[in-house]
This record gives sequence, structure tokens and C-alpha cells, in this order.
Amino acid sequence: MTSLSKKGSCSRVLCALAFGCALMLAGTTSAWSQGSTKLVFMEPFDLAFEFSHELNADVGGHFKAQGLDVQITNVRGTSIAIQQVVAKQAQVTRVGALDLMKAVAAQGVPLVSIATSLHEGIFSLVSLKSAPLKTPADMKGKTIGVASIGGGQENTLDLLLVSSGVPVAEVPRQAIGSSAGNIELLKQGRVNGFFATVETSLIFRRANEPVEIVSAAKFAPMPGGAIVVRRDFAAENPDVAVRFLRAMRASAEELLTADPNMIIERIEKKYEISADKDRNFRIEALKAYNNMALSQGRENLLKNVPGVWRKAAELTSKAGIVKVADGDALYANQYIDQAYK
Repeated sequence: MTSLSKKGSCSRVLCALAFGCALMLAGTTSAWSQGSTKLVFMEPFDLAFEFSHELNADVGGHFKAQGLDVQITNVRGTSIAIQQVVAKQAQVTRVGALDLMKAVAAQGVPLVSIATSLHEGIFSLVSLKSAPLKTPADMKGKTIGVASIGGGQENTLDLLLVSSGVPVAEVPRQAIGSSAGNIELLKQGRVNGFFATVETSLIFRRANEPVEIVSAAKFAPMPGGAIVVRRDFAAENPDVAVRFLRAMRASAEELLTADPNMIIERIEKKYEISADKDRNFRIEALKAYNNMALSQGRENLLKNVPGVWRKAAELTSKAGIVKVADGDALYANQYIDQAYK
């Protein structure tokens, strides 16, 4: 997969040079502050249906209807995506709430979530049905596979344990990478459980693998899709922030009611999606992400739900991942509230 995911896109280096030149021509201040409708949306990974709200907002004409010209591009890693926003090379990104907490706490970066696209994190715990791990307490003394030590999956493991009062030291963990192939490590008994993404979990269900799959959100609430901007950027450009969120809301509503085949086809025409190309798989993935967007009720579609953010901040601090002084300081609902009017 290339770094930039539009079909027929240029190489990473040439695109970066072209983008840098465009920024030089535009000046050093943000595109919005100059009255332009141009916006760079920096995704943190290869494009997937996890990003369907913004992808559909583009190809479905919702951004255009709000007078916005949005360029959706991507880099490898949340820290790079966040840094692009901090450096004003992009105006918006989408990351997990935990990534936002780390960035704000570690660097004092003036970032804020203006909407929550997915109210749940993307990781689920996978174990064998013959030896299921249904609760955090079941993991005591068991070896759990994570993508990397110190990464998001290990952080999720610690959040689950803390949520149920299980000492972190009593649950060994092993770095095994992140792929559907981890199912073989489970069957061989090399791990007792491991974490998988939404789409990897879907692969297991479609293959009727003999596994128990439990969403981490059941025990450790954590917004999985925070729409993040610089706090000063939103404050200085509230009208554009509201129009951006109106477009995102219109896209989210359409995703819930329109023919998924139509949605997928028009996204595929412009963007290279990293998911399995099987159409039925893609429809099921789209449905799974829609369910995550609705997990706090349709009335909270795209809204930051205070209770979820506060609990996530509390668990993150308790787990010693990062100290969050005020969970409410991580989000701002005035823009999405206005977008609902």
C-alpha cells in the first residue's frame, strides 16, 4: 500500500513535495483562516471502511454541499497524523481517544475532539470457545497476544484489567503482530487470547472459526474515532468547523439508510481501500462500523458523549498509561451541536 491512497496517486516523495509547495504558495497560516474552503484531512493508516464517514462525505458530495474542498490523504501512524495537524500541515485527523490523550498529556498539544465518529475502540479479545476469555478476570494468569509491547493493543489490555481490578502484572503478554494468522498461534496454545481489529474479527466470523470474540468496549469504554483539530483552529473558524460537521453528519446519516453497494462502489472509484475486496465482506465491514457509530444511540451520532470520555480518561489514568487531569477538556461539543440545528 502506498502512503497516499487516492487511485493513481503520485509517489510519497513527489506528493509530499507538491503538497509542501502548495503550502508555501498559500502562506504560513491555515487554509481556513484565509477564508479558503480547502481542507486537508490526514488519516493515520491505510484507508479502510473505518473512515467511511469522511470518504463518503467526499464522494457523496456532502463536503461540496457545505462549500468545502476536502483532500483526504494518509500517513503511517497516529503520531505522524497528529503531528501534521499540530504543525498546521493538515487541519483535521481521526485517531482513537487514547492517542489524543497521549498527545495532549505528553506534549501539551492544543488539540480537541470536535466529534466522535466511532463510540467504541476497534479492538476485540479473541479466544477459543473451548477455553473462552469472556471477562477481564478470565485473563488472570493467561498469556495474551498483542501487536507490540507498549502499543495500542497492550494499552487496551491494561485498560480492561484495570476496569475489573485485575493486577496488570498477573497477565503475561506477548508481541505477535497483528494479522488474521494469529488464529494459528491461538490454536497451537502459544497464547490464550489475542486482540484483533474489527475487520480481522469479521474474517474469523465469516470463516466460522471456533473462537469467542468480546469487544473491549464492553468493559473499557474508549471512543475509537475522535475527529481531532487544533483547539485554536476551531475557535478561530467556528463557521467552517460547523459546516464540516454538517457534511460529516449528512454522510453518516446516508451510510445508515442508503444501499451499501452504492456507497462502496462510489468510494472504490476514487479511493484504494485496504480491506478484503470481496463485496459481501465490505458490506459487513461497513455495517459493523455503522453499529459502532450508533452504539450510544442515534441521537448521539457523531457527538462526543461526556460519560464515555470521562470513563475512558479515568481508566487511562488508573492504568498508568497517561495522566489525564480533565476528561472533559479533551472534547468540545459546541460545533457538532450547532451542526444538528
